Amino acid sequence: MPLGIPEAMKEEHEELHRELAKATKIRGKVGEAAKKVARVLHPHFERENELALPVIGVARELAEGKTSQDFPRALELHEKFKSEYEKMLQEHVEIVKALEALDKAAKASKKREAAEFARKLKLHAKTEEDLTYPAVLMAGKLLKTAKAYCKFCGAQMSDSPFCPKCSKSNI
Repeated sequence: MPLGIPEAMKEEHEELHRELAKATKIRGKVGEAAKKVARVLHPHFERENELALPVIGVARELAEGKTSQDFPRALELHEKFKSEYEKMLQEHVEIVKALEALDKAAKASKKREAAEFARKLKLHAKTEEDLTYPAVLMAGKLLKTAKAYCKFCGAQMSDSPFCPKCSKSNI
């Protein structure tokens, strides 16, 4: 798969956004708590979509020993993600705290769908911490140890700065 957000992850984020938008329209404490979740979640999802999830898009190619002209860009994104990693984990703490407030308000108001959303998003955050983020970090390590590939056509490079396939300089 080329550099980009895997479809399943993209759909999951979109579904979570739809459910959150629905929860923000509930009147009272539940809606207010959902709005707080939205304020902390939106910038976090944006950064994930920009830095982390596209790297996952090349994971299959890496695992199968294939090459891609997307590898250099994936490595750049990995480096940016690595520098944001601790901050993103801290944002998860803030998101979960906001979700706990939403869950409490939803249960008190008997808004089962909002409580279920809070549970689902907490599980999503845990999956990212335990699986997605480590996969991005591992993909970056593999990208660093992979042989050099042409940034234009993805061909394996030799010692020359010129690609043996497309003849373009990779300097």
